[in-house]
Amino acid sequence: MSRTPSRAKPRRAAAAAPKPARHEGASIGEVRTRILDAALKLFEDKGFDGTAVPEIARRAGIATGSIYRHFPSKDALVNALYREWKLRYSETVLTPPPESATPREVFGHYWRGMAAFAQRHPIAARFLDLHHHRAYLDKESKTAERKTHDLAAQFVAQGVAAGVVRPIDPMLLVALMTGAMRGLIQFAGDGELVLDQATTAAAEDCIWNAIKA
Repeated sequence: MSRTPSRAKPRRAAAAAPKPARHEGASIGEVRTRILDAALKLFEDKGFDGTAVPEIARRAGIATGSIYRHFPSKDALVNALYREWKLRYSETVLTPPPESATPREVFGHYWRGMAAFAQRHPIAARFLDLHHHRAYLDKESKTAERKTHDLAAQFVAQGVAAGVVRPIDPMLLVALMTGAMRGLIQFAGDGELVLDQATTAAAEDCIWNAIKA
């Protein structure tokens, strides 16, 4: 008696790739915040050019099309993100010092503000440092950056007039302060130093000694 040929078992369909979680009922503001938070981490880690919009959507847990309902392009997104964090930076770092403060005290005031911001928001601090001179920043974003440069110029002019600061290019001061803070954040992130008050105070003294008359 001949055997009935066995039927091949139907193949199982390949498991579908997991879809990003959807946040039903989220407000427009909540979705926008998730987009900005996701973009911040990716832009800081992979850079603007290395980050695709679908990656941001996946990290935010939304559909790619939802991003374009909030931001018409990736350029618009990075500029909105830059301005938002530049505003927070200004609120922490660029608050006016007391009117009676000496140039040395003014310098310490701004440096400690930078350190406080970097300690609270290390990813945002790296993002601002990496993106502040990029070609894709629009006029409004560059205007926000200009405030830092104007304060540096004012500080140097007043310090030189008082005879306590060397006559240096204000951008050299900005480079010294931001470069030092960048290094502190990097080494702290690598576990090679502790970004505490003692460390930032020692760095403050080093930079002041480099610019004082």
